[in-house]
Amino acid sequence: MNMKRLIATSVFALVAASSAQAADIMVPRQPEPTVPPVVVAPTFSWTGFYLGGQIGSFSGKTDTSRFSDGKTIPFDKEFSPKLSGFIGGFYAGSNVDLGNGLIFGVDTDIIWADKKDTRSKERKISAGQVDKVTQILEEFGAKIPEKHSVEGDILGTALTLKEKWAGATRARVGFAMDRIMPYIAGGVAYARMQAIASYSLKGADSPTVIASGDISDDKKTMTGYTIGGGVDFAVTDNVMMRAEYRYSDFGKKKFSQDKLEINHKTNDFRVGVAYKF
Repeated sequence: MNMKRLIATSVFALVAASSAQAADIMVPRQPEPTVPPVVVAPTFSWTGFYLGGQIGSFSGKTDTSRFSDGKTIPFDKEFSPKLSGFIGGFYAGSNVDLGNGLIFGVDTDIIWADKKDTRSKERKISAGQVDKVTQILEEFGAKIPEKHSVEGDILGTALTLKEKWAGATRARVGFAMDRIMPYIAGGVAYARMQAIASYSLKGADSPTVIASGDISDDKKTMTGYTIGGGVDFAVTDNVMMRAEYRYSDFGKKKFSQDKLEINHKTNDFRVGVAYKF
């Protein structure tokens, strides 16, 4: 009996000691998985000043009229110069974000075209027009040989129109969709125009030029309006690209001692790249 009690006591003591040692052992815990933070890119801001360059092409329409005896007489379309070609220049402006994707801005630009077109026509001088044509030619400073009658001669007239430069100052309203902003724009347009009226007098029986010269050579600034629209795209936070169409009507202006009236209009398409500060 004592032997059994001794064995039982020994087993109990051994189990208790083993449990105590097990309790003292540190069991390493598995680290919890770490979730990387989500990085949200900041929304692009259209607010700020920008400066850029632009190129494109334009097509012009010119309506020309002359004043005679208090009347306005439109020229034939064939005699009205038509300007078209390549344009290039600079633009600058500033935008303000009004919230909810609505952008308001002011934009100004200048372009150079330096394109010209000349239209001319000829007519035979009849007997009834001799005195009037002779008087006009003398006023122009034409040196007609003595005792020469212009009856039957060929009188040629030409009109050359040249666009020196053009520009506009416009208000823009844009509708931003992150980095893309469609917009509409309108404002004041202006252009520096040169009009040259010239003449030539050829003999009735030969192509020899008897007299020739400029009637007038005027440079004036025409002012009107422009409307259009386009899309701006922010390539980076500082580089913006642009594509736009615009229609411009530069109004009417009198040239050649107020005897000639010109109305100049253009349609053009442009692309540009600007740096946003």
